[in-house]
Amino acid sequence: MAQPGHEFSVTRPSQADGRAHAGPLDAANEPPAAPSMRRRLKLTPKHALGALALACVAASSLFTQARTAREATAQGLTLRVEYPERMRFRDAERLTFDVTRAAGEPCRGAALTIDEAYLNGFEERRATPAEAAIGRFHLGRLAPGERRRVVLNLRGERAWLVSGSAAVSCDGERGAEVPLRTFIFP
Repeated sequence: MAQPGHEFSVTRPSQADGRAHAGPLDAANEPPAAPSMRRRLKLTPKHALGALALACVAASSLFTQARTAREATAQGLTLRVEYPERMRFRDAERLTFDVTRAAGEPCRGAALTIDEAYLNGFEERRATPAEAAIGRFHLGRLAPGERRRVVLNLRGERAWLVSGSAAVSCDGERGAEVPLRTFIFP
């Protein structure tokens, strides 16, 4: 019960926390509409150059990892080489050299030689079978129709064009030669 002479007030439920709350929204209480603006891309020269560089890196991935195979026959020896024409910096790639005796008489001592200039364009290399000297592989005796394979794993450490050639010889007589050209992308 309320005593006479005292006032008492009751807060409305919408003001129970002491803050004034807006009632239902009407057209007079809505915020103004956003102004219409023409959208446009604004790049500084530095940002445009960065976007171009990123696009070039993305596009270069389309052109890397290309492999080719070449074959040559001379002096009764056939040399078939499968190697990368393009590869990425610090990626490892495999080169395969297949030497086949195409003549009717055997070869007593076949050898494969890869230019040192080509091999120097790569930092790391592993060969099966092992090299007798830098870029030189002794293949031994080859009977008619017999084939030997040399596998070389290379890792490119210097970006740019690496070129040279691979050649086979039989009993010291130079035979087939195949040019090698690999572009290493940065």
